[in-house]
Amino acid sequence: MDLLIILTYVAFAWAIFKIFKIPVNKWTVPTAALGGVFLISGLILLMNYNHPYTFQAQKAVVSIPITPQVTGVVTEVTDKSNVLIKKGEVLFKIDATRYEARVNRLQADLVTAIHNTYVLKGQLDEAIANTSHVTAERDRLYKDYQRYVRGSQAKVNPFSESDIDNARQNFMAQDALVKSSIAEQSQIKSQIDSVVNGEQSQVVSLRAQLAEAKYDLEQTVIRAPSNGYVTQVLIRPGTYAAALPLRPVMVFIPEQKRLIIAQFRQNSLLRLLPGDDAEVVFNALPGQVFLGKLLTIVPVVSGGTYQAQGTLQSLNIVPGTDGVLAIIELQENAEIEVLPDGIFAQVAVYSDHFTHVSVMRKVLLRMTSWMHYLYLDH
Repeated sequence: MDLLIILTYVAFAWAIFKIFKIPVNKWTVPTAALGGVFLISGLILLMNYNHPYTFQAQKAVVSIPITPQVTGVVTEVTDKSNVLIKKGEVLFKIDATRYEARVNRLQADLVTAIHNTYVLKGQLDEAIANTSHVTAERDRLYKDYQRYVRGSQAKVNPFSESDIDNARQNFMAQDALVKSSIAEQSQIKSQIDSVVNGEQSQVVSLRAQLAEAKYDLEQTVIRAPSNGYVTQVLIRPGTYAAALPLRPVMVFIPEQKRLIIAQFRQNSLLRLLPGDDAEVVFNALPGQVFLGKLLTIVPVVSGGTYQAQGTLQSLNIVPGTDGVLAIIELQENAEIEVLPDGIFAQVAVYSDHFTHVSVMRKVLLRMTSWMHYLYLDH
C-alpha cells in the first residue's frame, strides 16, 4: 500500500511537470523528490498510526473434530459431503454387534437380579419360620434339661448321669441350630437391606451398567452435533474407527457467524479500539469493499504462551515478529457467505483521530482491491 502512495505521487509530479512545463534540472527534480519524501512520509505515518491496515487476515471458522465415543469398524458413511445438513443427521455408523450383545446380556442379568430379590425375600420368610421352630424346640429341650438337673439334686436321684448328660447335649445341639438359623436369617436380611435409592444394590449396579451399555450402543451411530457440513470425508465402510481424542476421523464445520481474524502490528494497539469502523477486501472479490466493526482484540499473543517442560524455556519467537489478533465482524452480505471459509483478506480499521486522513486509507484500500484483478498476492 505504501508503494501505491509513492506511485501516485510520482504520477502527480510527472503530470505537474508536463502540464505546467516545468523544466527538468538540478533544482526542480531534487525539490520534487525531497518534497515527496517529507509529504509521503508524513502522510504514511499519520495514516498507519491512526488508521492501521493489514494484509494478514482470514475469514475464520471454528471446526469440530469428530471422534467416535466407541471403537469399531465403520459400516456406513454419509454421502452429504460439503452440503448443509441438520443437527442429528447420521454422519457414519459403527458395527454395533458386540454393543447390542452386551446390552442383551445385562438385560438378562438385571431380570435375574430382580428375580433373586424376590427369592431372597422368600428365603428370609423361610429362615424366620425356621428360627421360630428351632427356638421352640430349644426351649423345650432346655426345660427337659432343667428337669434332669433338678432331679439330680433330689435326695433320691431318679436319673442317671448318662440321662443328664444326654439332655444337656441335646439342648446345646439345638441351641447351636438356633444360632445358625439366626445367622442365616441375618445374612439374608443384610443382602435385602443393601438398598440404594430404594432398590437392592446389585439391581442398581446392573441398571447402571445397562444404562452405560445402551449409551455405548447409541454412540455407534455418530450424528451431526449441530447444523453444518462435513468436508473431506476420507473414511469408508471398513475403516477402523478408534475412540482416541488425537485421532478424529472427520471434520465438522458448524453453522456459525463468519468473522474476520486480522493480525496487526503490535504498535497498532495505540489506536485499535472495539467498536471502530473497519473495511475488508477479499482477494476472491476484486473491486468490492465490505463494511464491518472491530469486535474485540484477542488479549494474548500466541507466541507469548508457555507451558511447563523438562527443559529451560526461552522466548518462543523473535520479539516484534508476532502480531496482535483482532476480530472483525462484517455486516451481513450474501456474497461473503458463499466464500470458502479460511479465504484471505485485507483489513483497514479507522479510528476517530485524524479522520480526514482516513479518506486516503479508503482510497488506497479500494486500489488494493482493484489490483486483485491482476492476480497479485497482496
